[in-house]
Amino acid sequence: MVLGIGKGVGEDGIASVRALAQRIGAAVCATREVTDLGWLARQYQVGLTGRAIAPRLYVGLGISGAMEHMVGLRRAGVIVAVNRSPKAPVFKGGCDVGVVADLHALLPHLETALCAGGPR
Repeated sequence: MVLGIGKGVGEDGIASVRALAQRIGAAVCATREVTDLGWLARQYQVGLTGRAIAPRLYVGLGISGAMEHMVGLRRAGVIVAVNRSPKAPVFKGGCDVGVVADLHALLPHLETALCAGGPR
């Protein structure tokens, strides 16, 4: 499982997403915008100019769904997207499950749901 961090997480929200990832045994990745801003190191970048990954479950948090990022997820199993904007491009075919919500309010519920899924 991989939690993707987009610009919508905000610099202040990165610590809470990383803590969640650690608690549930997930990896973390980021969009190019996040690494360009210096919020995370380039080694976490997924996409056209970053790495390609193939997790069974990818949860994109605050990610708009730009093609450059999504190309790095072509081999992912299930893609879940959480974005505040219902018009985010990721909801137009970029994800298997889309959740329109404020991700900071959703994080505790997301943790409960992911932990209820059993071993990963």
